[in-house]
Amino acid sequence: MQTAVYSPDNVYRIQASVGRTSLVQLPANETINEASGLMVSGDPKAWSIGPNKAGNLVAIKPTTDQEPNTNLVINTNRHTYLLELKLVTRAADMTYALRFTYPEPPKKSGAVRRDPGNPCDGPVQNGPYQKRSNAKSKSIGPYEGWDNGMLTCFRFTGNGPRPTLYQVLPDGTETVADMHNEKNVVVVHGVGQLFRFRLNGLVVETRPTAQVNTGYNFNGTTTGEIRELKHAEQ
Repeated sequence: MQTAVYSPDNVYRIQASVGRTSLVQLPANETINEASGLMVSGDPKAWSIGPNKAGNLVAIKPTTDQEPNTNLVINTNRHTYLLELKLVTRAADMTYALRFTYPEPPKKSGAVRRDPGNPCDGPVQNGPYQKRSNAKSKSIGPYEGWDNGMLTCFRFTGNGPRPTLYQVLPDGTETVADMHNEKNVVVVHGVGQLFRFRLNGLVVETRPTAQVNTGYNFNGTTTGEIRELKHAEQ
């Protein structure tokens, strides 16, 4: 059994094996069998995916061992789940069942909400990023992208389902980007030459127009600010 703390900004991995079934177990008060329900994968031919009648259990198993790795989006009457489906060869490595715990929502207060500003602030600003997609895919991509030589930012509009963000490695393979969200900005923990956003067969590519080599970060900060400590003379 695998238990994860739910966050709408996280991507959860299901490791599956040919000939075996993995299960996503949602709470009894959740279902995909409503008008808002959605369950789509990036490669439906490579995976057998189906819910129970109540719509809160989803069975997942690969139908091929020929590079079936893809993503899965599940939208219920309460939450949106972003899943990465990955094939493993050993049964000991697979996810037999994935459950979620749900943290309490933050209490409302009278504090004024502040704009996140620029999470990729710093002395270096590389941007804007170039984007490439067809007409259908354009809607899933960010409307701007930039980096500060150490972090990469992509800003989105609206509150629709977020695509899965992949970083393209030098050998052409893709890996799920190490990232976090700050309101409508996706912050990638690093920089790269090419990123891809994927959602249900839609793809948007984005890359820096010209990336500046910042050299080694001697300060160890993303803002350029440092604190000097002075010791009193003996």
